Amino acid sequence: MYETDVVVVGAGASGIGAALTLVDAEQRVVLLEKGEKIGGAGMFGAQGLFAVESKLQKQAGINYSVKDAYQDLVDYAHYRVDLKTVKNIVELSASTIDWLQSHGLETELVNNTQEVHQKNPKTYHQYIDKYAGFSRLIEHFKKHQGILLTEAAGKKILTDDDGKVKGIQILHHGKKEEVLCKAVVVADGGFIGNQQLVREHLKINYENLYSMGERKATGDGLKMLESIGADTNQVHLFENHAASVVSEHDPKWHNDSIFSLTNIPLLWINAAGQRFTNEDICYDFALWGNVTYKTGGFYYYLLDDELVSYLSTNSLNWTDSFERTFKTLEHKPMTYKVGPFSNLKADLAETIEQGVGWTANSITNLAKKISVSGETLKNTLERYNNLIKRGEDTDFYKSKEFMKFSLEHGPFYAIKARSTSLGTLGGVLVNEDFDVLDRKGTIIKGVFAVGNTASTNMFSDSYPTIEGLSCAFAWNSGRIAGKSAIKFVHKA
Repeated sequence: MYETDVVVVGAGASGIGAALTLVDAEQRVVLLEKGEKIGGAGMFGAQGLFAVESKLQKQAGINYSVKDAYQDLVDYAHYRVDLKTVKNIVELSASTIDWLQSHGLETELVNNTQEVHQKNPKTYHQYIDKYAGFSRLIEHFKKHQGILLTEAAGKKILTDDDGKVKGIQILHHGKKEEVLCKAVVVADGGFIGNQQLVREHLKINYENLYSMGERKATGDGLKMLESIGADTNQVHLFENHAASVVSEHDPKWHNDSIFSLTNIPLLWINAAGQRFTNEDICYDFALWGNVTYKTGGFYYYLLDDELVSYLSTNSLNWTDSFERTFKTLEHKPMTYKVGPFSNLKADLAETIEQGVGWTANSITNLAKKISVSGETLKNTLERYNNLIKRGEDTDFYKSKEFMKFSLEHGPFYAIKARSTSLGTLGGVLVNEDFDVLDRKGTIIKGVFAVGNTASTNMFSDSYPTIEGLSCAFAWNSGRIAGKSAIKFVHKA
């Protein structure tokens, strides 16, 4: 049995942020990690975080203030957020860059990693030597007498007859144990890894969701908090992020050509066989994710034989929407080209084998294979082809540079792209200090929630388009909750 001041549940960005803040104030801390490795989505899923008015931005002459960022965020959310929380997170963000560096994780200010954000102020701080940096954070934690328990999941917050926190029950290497403590910070990442909870809150067919989130995030924290009276009846959002072609048979299947074709603005149709958006939305991952989710969680992109032949032998002066992300990580220049794909016909045949591609010699037969109305699909293509010939998208205003390829010559191909999520947003109700609240809005003393376990109070109905924001929320909410827990422990 361990006895400590504070237990932090979850060793991702928000949990590490809280744990380091606590040990720096000479608090005794036990940090629980459900798996064998620390880092969570903040390390494995992220490459950096948002910050404003950092030293790096000032050195680069970036004129974007805390006020500017605050206003952009609350405007995006139509003020349906907690304004104090937004302001606190944004105000703290610059110091967090310095704080991370002082603890061993350096960052560099880079161009925003999405193509349509290049004219926006630089706010993305990319990790340098990420995995080694996270290891240094944990070394600092241990050096300051912090205790890390891996393969240790929080199961139940223990309270006395007066409702005061006295400990936490954990499952450690498969055995039940108790850790005595004065306070608990829950930072276990939401519930994207819990199929049942995802199904309950998802607005689309579960089969159409592809999760890139932390599988260990199964909602344990929410269950613990609900059992002590916390308000978990909050809006639960999904961090929609682009769309992905995912095999029906092999989850590890990947094809570079198909990946690139998914990331450019070809013709997209929904489950009814109709066009539904300006396809150049693919250059903003959050909006691309949102429109995919809104249309039912999937769509098909279409090619014909003439386009396949062209792409097999020619490069296309369009940008793969993920190219900048990868080039930024590698510190390499952009090419602004895709293709040629010399094995494209074989790659398309692979999609058919994997259950995510279909082909037919006629539009009518293709419609049958993807279960849409032949007449509707025929009308959709006729309309789109006419817009291509006119060189202007008067339906959804796709940029003229992408109004290039009509689809008229069979065989035709349809490839299915699914809604992709990086995780869940929104959990238990908290205040701006990240104290957990009950359904009357009363603080449950000694209990805090951060990261994706907290009802973020920063996002309204969807994840904003500012890059690195959920990771910034994780680190900064962890730091704020750590400070709040210090004050509580000193009073307890």
